[in-house]
Amino acid sequence: MRVNRLLSMLLIISGKGTVTGKELAEHFEVSLRTIYRDIEKIGEAGIPVASSSGKGGGYYIMDSYNITSLFLNQDEAHTFVAVMKNLHGLFGRNEAFNDIMLKVEHTYKQEQGKHKLTLDMSHFSMEQEIKEYMGIISKAITDNRLLVFDYINRDMEYLERTVEPSWIDFRHGHWYVIGFCRVREDYRRFKLVRIKQLKQGPPFAKRELPDDRIAEVIEHSYSQRDIQVVLRFTSRIGAQLTEYFQKEKISRGEDGFYLVRDTFPHEEGLLKFILSFGKECELLEPRELRAELQQYMQNMLLSYND
Repeated sequence: MRVNRLLSMLLIISGKGTVTGKELAEHFEVSLRTIYRDIEKIGEAGIPVASSSGKGGGYYIMDSYNITSLFLNQDEAHTFVAVMKNLHGLFGRNEAFNDIMLKVEHTYKQEQGKHKLTLDMSHFSMEQEIKEYMGIISKAITDNRLLVFDYINRDMEYLERTVEPSWIDFRHGHWYVIGFCRVREDYRRFKLVRIKQLKQGPPFAKRELPDDRIAEVIEHSYSQRDIQVVLRFTSRIGAQLTEYFQKEKISRGEDGFYLVRDTFPHEEGLLKFILSFGKECELLEPRELRAELQQYMQNMLLSYND
C-alpha cells in the first residue's frame, strides 16, 4: 500500500538522518524510479525532504522540520516498543507488526543494552502453540475467514466450534479470540489454551456490529452465570489479596480478618479458585455454594481413602 510505504519511508529518513535512494529501494523491494516518485509525493505534501550528493549523501529532512514530535516522546516510544516486541514474538511473521516495529525503532533510538520495561505475555505451557494460533487467527481476521477448532469447555467437554473471528483479546494473563460462534449462535470469548486442532475455514461475510456492542453482548452472556460471594481471609494472607481481587472489594474487620465481596461465574472453576487459598480462606456466603464446596471436598477425599 503506497500511503503506508510513504509514511514508513518518512519515518526511516527522519530516524536515520540521511538515507540513500538505493537503501530505500532495497528495503521496500521497489525500483529506484519508484523511490524517486515517492520522494516527490512526500515533498508535495509539504514535508521538506532534501538530498545531498557524494559520499555520505542521500535524502534527509531539513532541520527546520521536526517530525518526531508529532508522534511519541522517547519514554512513550520505548514502552510502546517493549509491548510491540512481545506481541511481535507471539504473532510471528506478520506484515503489520513488522511495519509498526520498523517505523518506531527507526524513529526513536534507545541506548544499547538499557531497557526500562520488558514483557513476556506468552503462556508457559503452550508457548509454541500460542504463537502458531496467533498467526492463524490474525490472518483469519484480516482475510475474513472462519476458524474451526475443537474447544474444551468448563465442564471438560470437547466440541467442534466454527467461529467468525472479530479480534484477539488479552485479559487476566490469558489470550482469547472473540467472535461469533455458529454452534451457540452468539458471540463468545474463547481461551486459546483450550483450543485444539485450529485451522482456517472458508471466507464469510462480516457482521455489521460495532466492537463495543459485541463486548456488551459477551459480558451480558457471562453475567447470567454470576453469583455474589463473600470470602473471609486470615491476616497472614491479607497483604497479598490485591494480587487476586480489586482493592474496593477488600475490607478488614476489627477481628483482623479480611473480607472479600465479589462476583464470580458459578462454575467448578470457582470452587477450585477458593480451595487454592487453602486454610487461609473460608467461604461464608452464599450458603448454597458453601454446601456445594463441602460436597466437592468430600468427593476429593474419596481419592485418598486407602
